[in-house]
Amino acid sequence: MKLLLVLAASLAVAAAGTVDPALSLAIQQGSTEAILALPAIVDQVQSNPSLLSLSGDAKVSALVASLQGLTSAAQAPYVQVASSLGLETQTYWGSNIIHVKGLTSQTLASLAATPGDFVLRKPVTVRMTPAVAVESKNISQAAQWGVEKIRAPEAWARTQGEGVVVCIIDTGVNLGHVALADAYGGAWSDPYYNTAGPTDQQGHGSHCTGTILGRANGVGVAPAAQWVACRGLNHQGSGTEPNLINCAQWVLTANPRPNIVSNSWGGGGNNPWYNQVVSAWRTADIIPVFAIGNSGASCRSVISPGDQPNLISVGATTDTDAMATFSSRGPNAAGALKPEVSAPGNNIVSCGTGANNYVTMSGTSMATPHTAGAIALLMSANPSWGYDQIFNALTTTPAHPTLSTGDRNCGLPGPGDFPNHAFGHGRIDIAAALGL
Repeated sequence: MKLLLVLAASLAVAAAGTVDPALSLAIQQGSTEAILALPAIVDQVQSNPSLLSLSGDAKVSALVASLQGLTSAAQAPYVQVASSLGLETQTYWGSNIIHVKGLTSQTLASLAATPGDFVLRKPVTVRMTPAVAVESKNISQAAQWGVEKIRAPEAWARTQGEGVVVCIIDTGVNLGHVALADAYGGAWSDPYYNTAGPTDQQGHGSHCTGTILGRANGVGVAPAAQWVACRGLNHQGSGTEPNLINCAQWVLTANPRPNIVSNSWGGGGNNPWYNQVVSAWRTADIIPVFAIGNSGASCRSVISPGDQPNLISVGATTDTDAMATFSSRGPNAAGALKPEVSAPGNNIVSCGTGANNYVTMSGTSMATPHTAGAIALLMSANPSWGYDQIFNALTTTPAHPTLSTGDRNCGLPGPGDFPNHAFGHGRIDIAAALGL
């Protein structure tokens, strides 16, 4: 309570809100929903001395309670106005937003006239980074090529990811797959269909999960790690802002709480809409990993949230250590290095939607779980490590493949070929990151 009072006293009250013109047009054309976005609170929460003095579960509990209390207080006046206008609302505490439904041009104007500092805008919609699935036969081997390329088998004598929990926000996970069933950590959320347990009709999430920690046919980088999951994308591979914020909140309260969150999705560019929940994850010592997108090979083609700061974004490489032509290139809109690292993402074999089938997919969606699995190995071997140590290990030890002219086209931030805006700091090497 003391923490809430201290933070509440520091929140500034500002004068007027705005309506994004794109929302006004959408409402005129028949849309009925909007996001009412209020000023971020998480930055003030995470810098509070009372929170900084805590650690572990106590810190995360205080973080969640502070976010819930402060966003509730900030959102209450707007919820009341919306209710008086006959509008339906859903509030979120991970990001200081209200999802408003039932709008017309008239009620939008009335809501917009409410005193305060806020923005009314269209909800963000994202997609899984595209990946074409091809059924794979005769795939039995000790390690698939991507797992081998990042030298995960060399790390397995030291750790296979024991004690680490990875959350997959995606289309779901196929709990019935032989490579995944025994690795389930027991926590699941489904804001789309409210299924009681993990399922995956689409297959994208299962494929990603298999690459992180699958326990059969060498598909997984960290086969002793556990997974939990939230269905942030629907059966068609599309995700809505409210449901993805819902998943992000759930990550902070899940039991077991994950150490890493793998996100093979995104859309658009230079959009900070997910930054508040990523900051909350970071405060809770959870490592965020995001795909950088499949819009390459053009420069500045990186997608959000992967193009944002405060997270590890991943580009895709081939079995010859070339940059995949589809992998998005940086820099981001602010001119910062993107992606941070790259990993195998072309023709990757992993789990399908059957009980024991495997499919081949390509995309930065496939590179991201290789990196999430590598981080699981690092965290298992070094339980006291946080984001900075993980980031440093991944970015100071990667392989530096020979660059093509195209790889240099988007700029070289330093005096040498690495880092660059294609590979980032390089293609990850987990054995080197572990000092092996």
